[in-house]
Amino acid sequence: MGRERNTYDQAISRVIASKFGPEGKPKLYIIAVEDAEITPDYLNPLIAKYEQDFSLRNVHVELIDREEGKTNNSDPKSVYDTIKKFCEELEKQYDIQEYDELWMIIDTDDYNNRKRAISEILEKCNKNPIYKLCISNPCFEVWLILHFFDLETSLKDCIPENKLKPILQGNISENTTLKDYIKNSGIKGRPQTCKKLWKMIRQSNMIRQNKKLPYEQLIEYIPQAISRAKILGECNPNDPDYPEHKIGTEIYKLLEKLTQLTQMSTNLDS
Repeated sequence: MGRERNTYDQAISRVIASKFGPEGKPKLYIIAVEDAEITPDYLNPLIAKYEQDFSLRNVHVELIDREEGKTNNSDPKSVYDTIKKFCEELEKQYDIQEYDELWMIIDTDDYNNRKRAISEILEKCNKNPIYKLCISNPCFEVWLILHFFDLETSLKDCIPENKLKPILQGNISENTTLKDYIKNSGIKGRPQTCKKLWKMIRQSNMIRQNKKLPYEQLIEYIPQAISRAKILGECNPNDPDYPEHKIGTEIYKLLEKLTQLTQMSTNLDS
C-alpha cells in the first residue's frame, strides 16, 4: 500500500536522524522497488526478522514505500525518482555517507519499452557508486523460483502432474527446462510465464508441506537462491545477447550483503 510521498519521506527521515543523530555513522541500505506488492511482501519479513542483527552491526535497512494514489509509477524511472526524492529529504536531517548504498530493484519485463530508462539508470549508477541496481530478467519471480529450483530443472521435476499437462504444447515437453520454457514465451510473454510458474511451484510446496507458504518462510532458502542466481550470472543490458538469451536475476547482490550481516551468514559460508 503506497503512502503520500512527502509526509512519508519526512517521517522516515526523522526516524533515521533521531536514531543515529545528524552525524551518526551507521551504514544505510535504502531500497526502492518497482513492484508494490510481491517484492515488499518478500523483503519486509526479512528486514523485520533480522532487525536486531542489523542494529548490532550498526546497519539500518529501509525499504521505501510506494507513493499513494500513483498507479503509473511501476517503471524503472519511477524507482530511481522515488529513491532520489527520499534521499533529498533525508539529507535535510542526516548526512548520507559515500559508503551508504541506495538499491533499486527493477524488472526487464517488456524490454523494448524500458531499454532507454534502464540504460539511463545504469549510467547514473556508474557515475555515482552509491546507487546500486538489481535487474531481474524478465521479473522478480525468477528470484522466487530460485529458492526451490535452479532453472535447469525440468518441468516434470518441479510442476505437479495435474498442472503440467495443460502447459505441454508445441515444442514444450515435460523434459523442457524452466529456463527454456521461459525463453520460449517470447520477450513480451516471459513475465506472465514466470508469474505462472512461481504460482504453481509455490502451490506445490504448500501442498507438499501441508501448510501455507508465506514469504517469511522463504528466508531459510535464501542461501540456495543466492548460489543459483550467481550461476546464472549478471543481467547486463550491454551484453549482445540481452535480454533474449539471458534469464536471471541480480537480487542476490543485495541479499548476499544483507544475509552476511545476520545469523544466516553461517549457512552461506558452509
